[in-house]
Amino acid sequence: MEAAGIEKPARLYDLRSTFASNSLAAGITPFELSRIMGTSVNMIELRYGTLVATANDAILARLEAFGA
Repeated sequence: MEAAGIEKPARLYDLRSTFASNSLAAGITPFELSRIMGTSVNMIELRYGTLVATANDAILARLEAFGA
């Protein structure tokens, strides 16, 4: 954390949470994120439910653009 210039009292868990939030915002699916982070899809949905809902909007937009 010092090398990255992150001020304390940041915890390693804070970095994990930021990674998960940024990944979902970038369009990584909960399934993909669960595999990367070594956790379950259910846990991703419980912890980041609001962001998952936003990701679902992006999925629907892609399906509509495809004509599905």
